[in-house]
Amino acid sequence: MSDLISVVVPSYNVEDYIDKCIDSICHQDYENIEIILVDDGATDGTGEKCDEWAQRDARVRVIHQENQGLSGARNSGIRVAKGQYISFIDSDDMIATDYVSTLYDCILKSGARMAQGRSKNFFKEEDIAGFVSEDKRSVQSGYDMCKTLMSEYKMGWGIVMTKMFDKSLFDDLEFPLGHIHEDEYLVYKLYWNSGKVALTDKIVYHYRSKRKGSITHSGYSLKRLDAMYARQERCEFFKELGEKELYQLAKLGLCTTQIEALRKLKDSDIEDKEKYIGDISKNLKVNAKEVFGADSISFKKKVSLFLEIYAPGLKRMLVKQK
Repeated sequence: MSDLISVVVPSYNVEDYIDKCIDSICHQDYENIEIILVDDGATDGTGEKCDEWAQRDARVRVIHQENQGLSGARNSGIRVAKGQYISFIDSDDMIATDYVSTLYDCILKSGARMAQGRSKNFFKEEDIAGFVSEDKRSVQSGYDMCKTLMSEYKMGWGIVMTKMFDKSLFDDLEFPLGHIHEDEYLVYKLYWNSGKVALTDKIVYHYRSKRKGSITHSGYSLKRLDAMYARQERCEFFKELGEKELYQLAKLGLCTTQIEALRKLKDSDIEDKEKYIGDISKNLKVNAKEVFGADSISFKKKVSLFLEIYAPGLKRMLVKQK
């Protein structure tokens, strides 16, 4: 079996990086792919580079559109994708030569609708040659994937780029327009809707760290509160499903995000920040009270949350003493 696989690459002002990204996709050891480059209104030479790649490789298709942000670019790619399966690659990153074949094989052998590999950060491209990993595989339920996502930090779990999806998972889902932290709004729904997920420990995604001008490493603004709003939606999602444990874990995650937002807001020069600080602080205490009474949250995590809210200085001192 050799299904067509769509690889969507949203591209905006990355003329210094996009060649390496596309080159890593074109040199996959699985050839039956279409590469959809979405020029999201770039103001540098990104669009021209996309067109050059389309001339070089017949598998490359280019969409030029007015700027809609990362979500809008991904959604445009989804709409025109013809593949049975789909992946998303950020245009300043790179992928292993077996990214597509590994994730596709995981799906075929497991019968899952979604596969996920590991990612690793790089500062210099020559660092990638030293990445070592094993193709150790497992399958987890969508429930367990959501639980792990919300209870542990595992690099690459909260982003879409380490994954391959049955395209039908996007029949009723799209990335949220006008928001950053767009993956926060969607990944848990994709886990849940997939039913089960095929996992590999193989490093398939190479994430470029600290690129100048990237959203991830830009200064703090009110747009950063999108992470908090996404986690509020996650709470509502699991509450509506009646999934008590996942709802309680989602509430804890919301509290953690609110604490981080308050810390960043207090250190920012945002106008009217006191209004946001007051509103978030009030809502945080309501959410925390619910977490303190949750039977799915460990006593240790409850104590940690209490100290973070009411005695952050003591919490930092205790962490340093470990």
